[in-house]
Amino acid sequence: MAATVRADRNRAVDLYRAIAMLAVAFGHWLVMVAYYDTSGAEVRLITGNALEFVAGFHLATWLFQVMPLFFLVGGFASAASLDSKAMGRSSTAGQKANWIAARLARLLPPVGVLAGFWLVAIAAGYATGTSAPVNTAAAAAAIPLWFLANYTADIVLAPHVLPRFRRSPRLTAGLGLGLFAGLEGLRLAAEAGLITGPIRHLPHINWILGWFLFQMAGFAWRDGLLPTGRRLVVWAAGLWVVAVMAVTVGPWPVSMVNFPGLGHSPTHPPTLGLLLFGAAQGATAIWLAPRVTAWLAADARAWTAVVGANGLAMTVYLWHMTAAVAVLAVFDQFALIGQDAPGTAGWWLAKIPFVIATVGIMAVIVPRLAGVERTALLSPKADWAGCPWLLLAGAVVLSTALKAWTGGHVAVMVPALVVVVAADRFLTRAVGARRLVDRVVGAGSGQSAGPSRSA
Repeated sequence: MAATVRADRNRAVDLYRAIAMLAVAFGHWLVMVAYYDTSGAEVRLITGNALEFVAGFHLATWLFQVMPLFFLVGGFASAASLDSKAMGRSSTAGQKANWIAARLARLLPPVGVLAGFWLVAIAAGYATGTSAPVNTAAAAAAIPLWFLANYTADIVLAPHVLPRFRRSPRLTAGLGLGLFAGLEGLRLAAEAGLITGPIRHLPHINWILGWFLFQMAGFAWRDGLLPTGRRLVVWAAGLWVVAVMAVTVGPWPVSMVNFPGLGHSPTHPPTLGLLLFGAAQGATAIWLAPRVTAWLAADARAWTAVVGANGLAMTVYLWHMTAAVAVLAVFDQFALIGQDAPGTAGWWLAKIPFVIATVGIMAVIVPRLAGVERTALLSPKADWAGCPWLLLAGAVVLSTALKAWTGGHVAVMVPALVVVVAADRFLTRAVGARRLVDRVVGAGSGQSAGPSRSA
C-alpha cells in the first residue's frame, strides 16, 4: 500500500490520523488513577481520572486532546473519498447510501468484535457472581467510544452536506457557526440557572454540530479554501491567542478533556473554548502539512510506518482501555497497586510497570485483531441494496447505541452491545464484506487479507 500511493496524496493526513488514535490511548493510560487509600479503618482502592485530583495536569490536555485534529482530517478524507467516487451535486440518494454503507462497513467490524467480547464477558460475570466488577470494566472500556458515535453521524452527514458546502462555503460555514454559538449561549444561560424547562436541552445539538464543524473545516482544507503560507501562520497565532483568552478570561476551563465534576465541560457537548482550541490546532497542522508530506514522500521507511500504523490504529484505540482495566484487575488481585496519591513521584513511578504491562497486553491483542481492521479496509464492497432511508435510520440507531454503551448501566449497555454486534453482522453481509469469523480466524492464523468471499 505504501509503495502504490498516488504522488499527489496529502500524506500528512495519514500521519495526523495515526497520531490522533495512538495519542488518545497513551493519554488515557497516563491519567488513569488507581491507588490504595489507607487513611481509614479499611483499605480502599481509589480509581478515577488524574485530572480530578491534580489541577496542574489540566494544561497537559492541550497536548493530548487530538480529537479536533482527527475530525479535521476525517473531513478531508471524506471529501477526497467522495471526489474519487465522482459524488457531485447531482448524486442520487442511492449513490450517497452506497458511500455511507461502505464507510460504515470499514468502521464497524473492529467495533463489533469488541462489543461481542464484552457481551460474553458480562454474561460470564453474571454466571460466576462477578457481575459488578465486570460491568464496571465494560463501562470503562467504552470510555473512548463516544468518538465513534459522533463519527458515525459525521459519515452520514458528509455526502449530504459537502455538495451544499461547495455551492456556498461561506454561507454554510456561517450558518453552522452561528447555530453553534447560539446553542452555546443557551447552554451557558442554562448552567447559570437563567433558563429552565425543555429548552435547556437544545444545546445538546452541539454534540453533533460541534464535531461536524471540524469536518467542515476538513472540506475547506481539501478544496483549498483556507489561507496558506504566512497568512495561515498569522491565523494560527491569532487563534492560539484567542483560545488562551477563552480559558483565562472567559468561562471555559483550561482542561480540554472532560472529567467528573468539571464545570463547563469542553466536550459534553463541545464548547466554544474547545472549538477555538481545535481551530488553532487545525490551523497549525494545516500549515505544517506540506512539510510533513514532503518528508514522508522522501522517506520511504517513515511513510511505510505511517501506513502500517493506520492499519492498526483503530484496533489500538478500541482495545486500549480493555487492556488497561485487565492489567488493573490483575494488579489489584496481587496487591501490586501503590498507596501514593496522584501527581506524586511515587505515583509516577508506579505508572511505569502499569504502562509496560498494558503495552504487553496490547502486544498480544493487536496482532490477532488488527487483521479484522485491515480486512474491513481492503475487502471489496457491493452497492447498498436496501432503502437509503433505512440505512440512515440504522445509522442513527447505531450512533445512539455506541453512545449508550459509554453510559455504564448494564441495563443499557447490554442492548447497546447487541445493537452494535447486530449492525456489524447485517451491514457486512449487506455490502459484501468478508464474514466476521473469517476475519478473526485469518488474523489469528497470520493469513493476509485476500479477496473477499461472497457473504
